[in-house]
Amino acid sequence: MKEHLDLSRRIQNAASSQEVENVKALHTYYHGRADATAEWAQIWSRSGDCSWAHAFGRMRGFDQVWYGSVTQYDQMAMQNWMELVEIYPEVGGKDPRPIMEASVHTLVTDVIEVADDGLSARASFITPGVIHSVLTTEQEKYCNVLWERYGSDFICEDGQWKYLHEHVCPDILTRLDALNWAAEDYARLTDPDPKAAPPPTLGAPPVSDPGPMHHPYSVLSKPQDTVPWPEPYATMDNDNTYTPFL
Repeated sequence: MKEHLDLSRRIQNAASSQEVENVKALHTYYHGRADATAEWAQIWSRSGDCSWAHAFGRMRGFDQVWYGSVTQYDQMAMQNWMELVEIYPEVGGKDPRPIMEASVHTLVTDVIEVADDGLSARASFITPGVIHSVLTTEQEKYCNVLWERYGSDFICEDGQWKYLHEHVCPDILTRLDALNWAAEDYARLTDPDPKAAPPPTLGAPPVSDPGPMHHPYSVLSKPQDTVPWPEPYATMDNDNTYTPFL
């Protein structure tokens, strides 16, 4: 399917797909230690076209993304640290961010397509993982298991590959070794308990495109193809992106 490209471009695009995969791996490392500051400072485009989306909606433009994904995220980490230090004074002097939680995202089934012009790339991933913490204000360990899908767009700026768009689609989230998410959902639908707690959700920062943009999996839900894998394409445009351009 790439025979219309010369050999040099095919080699460059193959190498670029590896670089894009490395950028994604850096995201998983930074997110694992809750270091949103390093992620958005180092591997993201500062373009006004950049965006980050979750079920609750989409943030657009670097300033809005930074406020929602870095400022508010760091604020949660600092508030958590201030409460924890009263219980565990030994956290004094330690970075508050990784103390908040560890998000372990394993990236599988990656499909990466580099544009024919070599200036952009698109990728989809499934990410089975866990979010856990051993230091909590309740003095109890917890671990959530989750399955998400990523739809990611990248651009090459001054020879360096960076994120442009990210769309996170949460499918499954429940407590590890404590709940059966499918059985819990079935029970909630067939015999609802008005006193039961609603499914856990993330706090929503300010967004330009309000959600919901994706729904958690349910035994009665229709299949959702929110972020389908990318097809070969010539250049990034509104037919080939996970975030339509304004």
